[in-house]
Amino acid sequence: MRAFLFPGQGTQKVGMGTYLRERYPQLIEPLWQEADSILGYSLTRLCEEGPSEELRHMTVTQPAVFMCSYTALVAARANGAEPDVMAGHSLGEYSALAAAGVLTWQEVLQLVHRRGQLMAKVHDEVDGKMAAIIGLTIEQVEEICEQVRSDTGEVVEVANHNEPRQVVVSGQSAAIDLLVQRIGTVTDARGSVLRIGGPAHSSLMGSATEDFVMFLQRFDFCPPKTMLISGSTAEPYANGQEIRRQLGDQLVHRVRWVDVMAKLKELSVARTWELGPGRVLTGFVQRSLPEVQTYRANDLPSFLAGVKGW
Repeated sequence: MRAFLFPGQGTQKVGMGTYLRERYPQLIEPLWQEADSILGYSLTRLCEEGPSEELRHMTVTQPAVFMCSYTALVAARANGAEPDVMAGHSLGEYSALAAAGVLTWQEVLQLVHRRGQLMAKVHDEVDGKMAAIIGLTIEQVEEICEQVRSDTGEVVEVANHNEPRQVVVSGQSAAIDLLVQRIGTVTDARGSVLRIGGPAHSSLMGSATEDFVMFLQRFDFCPPKTMLISGSTAEPYANGQEIRRQLGDQLVHRVRWVDVMAKLKELSVARTWELGPGRVLTGFVQRSLPEVQTYRANDLPSFLAGVKGW
């Protein structure tokens, strides 16, 4: 089996998506132009030229990463690539919705734009952030989170379980700083604060979730045309209503990417293609499923090799 994987926030960088626009201008340029019209500002220019500080703002980052993923999907399909299964990491799950025909790409763009606005609002109101913990199991990280919560009375929770010994935590800044400090005293472990902004996938996103659930009601969710794995449950979505419900909870639920990788192995996936900026998901696959062939859309030689090998 073959899988399309879609990355999330944090993979953005100035210049992303440029080579695909240059290689397939008639195919892709109209999509960026329409996106600029929908958003009311030049997302195309920000992706090409930056500045990086503005590109990191969630109201820009989320539409930018989505459009890079979606246009890579369009280019891949134009070259005959079609997967058996799809999955997306956090924000990347929205790219997978468009790929699986659950919503139109224009509808998904509206969703991620609103999602970014609501998450940015929480970030402005709550002093929170995220940190990556390398070298500890999820059980060890959860134990330290519980200790920090007990000592500070502040929120700190597991947000992403990316690899057996890579866990991302989310919460209030003082609690995150204390947790990273304590991780630093553990042999063969380290913690680092992420430059993402806002305590995503934690209970602190509760107010954003309430507003986002209401916004989701504006859209009709179709059943996926291709198997689509949930990042929250690591199981295939059954129908559009289930997708809508889980998206409503996604901001406060952890991403179970370790379990998604296990599901891909269970499905006997032999090839993956990361569609979007960066190579984060490719790295996860190479370390967790070393027998799987990997390709990346953000690298032209890898993109062309993937097309040829599909």
